[in-house]
Amino acid sequence: MDAQRIDNIFIEEKINGKIYLMSRPSDDHIDVQGNLLVAFNNHFRKKKKKCIARSEAQLWINNDNWMVPDLMVFCYNTNKNIPMIVVEILSKWTRKRDLGDKMKKYAEFGIKEYWIVDCKNFTIDIYLLTDNGVYDKYISYIYYAPEDFCHIPEIRAKQEAETEIIKEFSPVSFPEMTILLEDIFYFVE
Repeated sequence: MDAQRIDNIFIEEKINGKIYLMSRPSDDHIDVQGNLLVAFNNHFRKKKKKCIARSEAQLWINNDNWMVPDLMVFCYNTNKNIPMIVVEILSKWTRKRDLGDKMKKYAEFGIKEYWIVDCKNFTIDIYLLTDNGVYDKYISYIYYAPEDFCHIPEIRAKQEAETEIIKEFSPVSFPEMTILLEDIFYFVE
């Protein structure tokens, strides 16, 4: 059975034989998903890489497990059935599953890089698959807009000194690529 949209309201996933219906995502979720899709695909086109980022595509593992990650990155010089990167954008309804059952299934399937994006806290956590077949948190990034810091110069200076501000990063699978956090969280409130 293929996962499908039901009346354009739900997306169906099956994990460990149990079916989950997911409702339409929030506007912030859609914006971040679109921003990531554009960042990856623009890079791939510019560098003439045989790679593509896809959103809302089904990832078939077996009859008891298929999911619809928020974003997957495939390259055609690798196994075309296994994405190099899977991104899940958290919601209050999917948080537990994204960090639990789905994370385990993605690891079992051999996906090397797994991202968890939290629109509410403006964070991106990157997990890498270990030789033991489980994910280990590699790094976390948080986006700070200039207005997030206090406007009182003394307090602002202390906040900036205590906060490692990273404005851009590179995916582990694509070290030549630069992603600006500001671009990913653009238009998110």
